[in-house]
Amino acid sequence: MKYLTLPLAVAIATSLVTSLAMGAAAPPPQRQLGPPPGAGAGLEGSADTEEPAAKTDAAPVVPVPPPKARQSNAPEVDTSTDRTRMLLGEVEILDVPLQEIPNHREHMRTMIEDLSIYAHGRNPKFVVVTEPGFDLTGWSRREFDLEEIKRDRTAKIAPDAIVPVGAPMRRYLQRIDGVLLNGQFCAPLRVPRVDLAAMMKQGVKMLSVDHCADAAQGSAALQAAIRMGVVAHIDLDENDTFDRVPTRRPAPENSGNVEVLADAKNMLMMLDSRGYPSRDEWIAAMAATNYDVLITDAFYRGNMPLSKSAIHSLKFKQMGARRLVLARLSLGYAEDERYYWQRDWKIGAPSWIQARAPGKPGSYVVEFWNPAWKAIVGKYFAGIMDLGFDGVVLDGVEAYRRYEFMTPLDATKG
Repeated sequence: MKYLTLPLAVAIATSLVTSLAMGAAAPPPQRQLGPPPGAGAGLEGSADTEEPAAKTDAAPVVPVPPPKARQSNAPEVDTSTDRTRMLLGEVEILDVPLQEIPNHREHMRTMIEDLSIYAHGRNPKFVVVTEPGFDLTGWSRREFDLEEIKRDRTAKIAPDAIVPVGAPMRRYLQRIDGVLLNGQFCAPLRVPRVDLAAMMKQGVKMLSVDHCADAAQGSAALQAAIRMGVVAHIDLDENDTFDRVPTRRPAPENSGNVEVLADAKNMLMMLDSRGYPSRDEWIAAMAATNYDVLITDAFYRGNMPLSKSAIHSLKFKQMGARRLVLARLSLGYAEDERYYWQRDWKIGAPSWIQARAPGKPGSYVVEFWNPAWKAIVGKYFAGIMDLGFDGVVLDGVEAYRRYEFMTPLDATKG
């Protein structure tokens, strides 16, 4: 089964405004089976042997905004449900011959690499961060097993020619600047610290978004992040909305210019603008902060693009020093509020829209390797660069896990 690389030709100097006018990409080709992701049941990292950040009675070192009350109509989470199924939703186990199962992780890596190559051809300083994507940085057990299944048994292969499990994917690591983790300091399942340190030695900056239980835990988590050199966004918003700009000062605060990700000390995620009456008010709220890295959306309320002048104004902290402004772009999910969404689209039409994304209202799982979806991503990515963003956060990269779960190498496991 053949998979196409990301068509970068569609990503040539196309602004978001132009893309908005163009509408959808060409009709997609016939449905293809996607590549299978790596080892693990679909969770970022693994259980950490270290104790989670402890709660203390002492006053928190860092002020954290009070938590928002859970909406009364929010669904209750069934804690007895398998964690993987909670993340992936109900999936069909496909009856695919082992020899025909592709490597979904590698196809996601290739997509990210192609975007990075295009970006750095235009701007060598353009920042590329994945969210979450830590699993993509190394050769997984599943990839190793899949390679063994497909290996020609009659061919002689030197032992040192076989890529060992856990080997860093060096070509891929050269193409990214950072990895944004989810819940590294306030969640039970975390990337082991030794693995984080190994990747940081490869020059990859680590960032983390943590939703903590209370202010004391949030402060402990922030101190742990500072000790490790991880840039953290910490709040008490269990709904994961990123819909309000905090009035507190960043911690640790940094008065210096930040022109490369390695120099960042703090960051702010601000993705949902619907709580602001106008685009100008949303931009003004973000501009009036001193965060080193601002991760935001290229659109106000999902479909109204920001202007170049607005993005330029966001590149400077309130104190006047330079900061980085990164735009969010989903690789694994289509969103029905985006400019590219067609009114008659639904699950199965076009064929590469596969299912609703669990826990993500308005988002849909896509066959991310499909050329039609890649064309949409390419235009969106080029538009982000045209608008003058310093970089991009490619989220939804964990979408490969769904297809890996659908194509188990051991038919008895699902």
